[in-house]
Amino acid sequence: MSHAGERISAPGDPFEVRLVRLRWSNVYLLLGERPIVVDAGSPGDETAILAGLAAAGRRPRDLAAIVLTHGHADHAGAAAALRAATGAPVLLGDGDTAMAAAGRNLPLVPTGPEARLVAPFVPQAFPAVVPDVVVTGPLDLAPYGIPATLRPLGGHTRGSAIVELPSGDVLVGDLVRGGRLGGRLRPTVPMTHYYEEEPAAVTAVVDRVLAGAARRLLVGHGGPLAPADVAAWRLARTA
Repeated sequence: MSHAGERISAPGDPFEVRLVRLRWSNVYLLLGERPIVVDAGSPGDETAILAGLAAAGRRPRDLAAIVLTHGHADHAGAAAALRAATGAPVLLGDGDTAMAAAGRNLPLVPTGPEARLVAPFVPQAFPAVVPDVVVTGPLDLAPYGIPATLRPLGGHTRGSAIVELPSGDVLVGDLVRGGRLGGRLRPTVPMTHYYEEEPAAVTAVVDRVLAGAARRLLVGHGGPLAPADVAAWRLARTA
């Protein structure tokens, strides 16, 4: 698997966005005035993330921030190592700070039988990380070099957050997943994530994202997802 990253932004977008597909999850590189990485993969994935930065012509010390959509092992697992390698601060929603500091997922709340089947394969422990910035409300990322907004809204976990880009793309972490087997099968088909701490909040956040006329949902597994497809999944979810 190449870690150079796949350019997924359009030519007229204000900055380049690259998708790096890792072993268990996706990482996004936002390449503005200074780069930001959204999510940090699983333990050991820092090498692949740094390779993605290098392929984009950016050095480790250029990284302005490590933004985590939530504190699970497959999204925060390499955050501590990545911070050590770059000096960039870690940003995380306040509802997940205790989990990240403990270095272990809270008990996962399954959404169906398939979740119980995959549970033995889901990374659970990771190097503990105490965030440098605890996000309690909307946060402007412009000081970090990217004109975007980080919003902690809960859902998949209590501290889950989304990142709204000026292009209309929204990075939603594990609010919804694309396809099966980490997105290897049918990656553009929206599906309910295997685990949700706050199911009602998931629905509310999806409604908010769709009401904002999102161009695409950039997810933590699979994707990207088209809003029309997500809207159809949303209707089926509560049918």
